[in-house]
Amino acid sequence: MTDAHKQLPFLQDMSLHARLAIAAGLLFLEKVVLNLFVDFTGAQAAHGLGAAVRITQHWGFRFLVSFAIATAVFGYLRGGRELAEVDTAARAARLRFRWLALHGVLVVPLVPLSMSLYGHATRLPFPVVLALWLFLAALAVAALFTALAPWSLWRTAARAIGSIWWYAGIAAAGSVWAMGWSQTLWTGMAEVTFEAVYRLLEWFVPTLRIEPSTRIIDTGRFAVAIDPVCSGLEGMGLMLAFCTVLLMLFRKEYIFPRALILIPAGLFLSFALNVVRVAALVLIGSAGYSGVAVYGFHSQAGWIAFNAAAVGIALVSLRSGWLTHTAAESSDVSSGNPVAVYLLPFLALLLSGMVSKAVSSGFESLYWLRLVAAGLALCYSWPRLQGLDWHCSWRGPLAGLASFGIWIVTAHLLTQPAAMPPALAALPALSRAWWVAGHLVVSLGAVPIAEELAFRGYLLRRIAAADFESLLPRSIGTWPLLFSSLVFGLCHGALWLPGMIAGVIYGLVFIRSQRMGEAIAAHATANALIAVCVLVDSQWQLW
Repeated sequence: MTDAHKQLPFLQDMSLHARLAIAAGLLFLEKVVLNLFVDFTGAQAAHGLGAAVRITQHWGFRFLVSFAIATAVFGYLRGGRELAEVDTAARAARLRFRWLALHGVLVVPLVPLSMSLYGHATRLPFPVVLALWLFLAALAVAALFTALAPWSLWRTAARAIGSIWWYAGIAAAGSVWAMGWSQTLWTGMAEVTFEAVYRLLEWFVPTLRIEPSTRIIDTGRFAVAIDPVCSGLEGMGLMLAFCTVLLMLFRKEYIFPRALILIPAGLFLSFALNVVRVAALVLIGSAGYSGVAVYGFHSQAGWIAFNAAAVGIALVSLRSGWLTHTAAESSDVSSGNPVAVYLLPFLALLLSGMVSKAVSSGFESLYWLRLVAAGLALCYSWPRLQGLDWHCSWRGPLAGLASFGIWIVTAHLLTQPAAMPPALAALPALSRAWWVAGHLVVSLGAVPIAEELAFRGYLLRRIAAADFESLLPRSIGTWPLLFSSLVFGLCHGALWLPGMIAGVIYGLVFIRSQRMGEAIAAHATANALIAVCVLVDSQWQLW
């Protein structure tokens, strides 16, 4: 055990927060894997105890996630000497790999038990299968926490948290209740959105026809039905979460209670932008661009509106002398703020992608806009980025090869094979070749540079230290590596799992080599090998 610990220096000096993050991340991944073996069709048809277990699991998981988040947030906000002492003690505790191996052994039988819960026939009664599953799962969780730290340390941490347990439990129960209650608001909110869109479109389409019972708005050339999912309630929920996190992160800068006005202002802005989005969709379709309205604008305009609203609220409020103690200074390159330098290429990549998809009609023909946007942003930021080490050696491509192998295996578990998009196949050979060439340049050049600057150059180091530019990569601990990799993985949608693992690999390459060029080389190598699979083996789901 001691030798293994010496061979893994990045696992040393881990805080209690990092150990909790490892436990939460590993348990979440294991739940996702176990879900692959559960027959959810059979679960939906279950009655009696089976139905009760399905409902309990559905809402119980949400309660546990909310409880964990609330405990972490409340504990961070309260701080205190006792928690600081526990954190210091945790840094001296070693990982016990035998207990970690036992955890893995206990998880294995959960696979056949998960299959037997609803789908596969078994001689064991359902209550026995359920009891075995819960018993082994409890032992596995206990073994995991024993591997991460002594139980005496966990007990001390639990006592240090004190009454936060009760507050976190109340907050988690309230959030679960709010989730269920909010579902009853969808239809009513859709009615409000329908009426607002209709009143707005009356100014532009005098001959507008409506059907209130089905919430259909018809211009005579194009018609839409406003379903509950188009009510804007989801966007308002995201805005509520964003404003809450914004107020927490900048609680020292904002003036309370007046800063709380950001919450109703954000909710109203989110609702108003959704009304404008639906009205614009109707006008685009009525103008003869139904393909763009249905396939591009409909799916992307919501995200564009949310991002614009979120960024606008953050920038305006942090620069307001009425809302903050000291209005934030300008954040361009000339003012010396490096955040914009590292994030600008990535944000340009995201924004150009949203615009490209929004104006498409089922096939993103303007994919090359990403290259133009990221290139311009990189040119703007380059004077500040020249100080980074852009060199690379064999380590980067080798790490990229490892990332590629893991990506391919996990991607086949999470996605279904897909052929070349029909719209691309229908293009003339020359146009198709230009589109593929543009995609290759973006995947092998713009994406690795922009994402590595954002996630390894900025986020990984910023979590570890406020003055991240002066931080030596080798001093970065496990917690920043895991958290930044999790965010990186979530940015890859359905492929979040291989994305998260790739984030860990690229982060380790950056930490050990202290070279940005090494991480970019690893990223570009993995993307190049994925492109080979797409073009040679027709694995288009990877693009």
